[in-house]
Amino acid sequence: MYRVLVVDDESAIRDGLADGVKWEELGFVLVGTAEDGTIALEEIVSSHPHIVVTDIRMPGMDGIELMRRARDCGENARFIFISGHEEFDY
Repeated sequence: MYRVLVVDDESAIRDGLADGVKWEELGFVLVGTAEDGTIALEEIVSSHPHIVVTDIRMPGMDGIELMRRARDCGENARFIFISGHEEFDY
């Protein structure tokens, strides 16, 4: 099974993705959630997820910086970026 980590600073989105998707039926196992990039990086290094579903804009460390730092740590997870912002500067 593929391991998935969900990262979002908004608890409704984070919990909705974590609880609303039937991960195991799709061949995945949810290894955890994180409310910001700093916590997520620690989780990535400890659980080595195959896929990280992350908000692109978060306070502190955004999703792009999270991906860069994970790569710097030698992690090879695939990143799926999500955003609910209407103004998309990225």
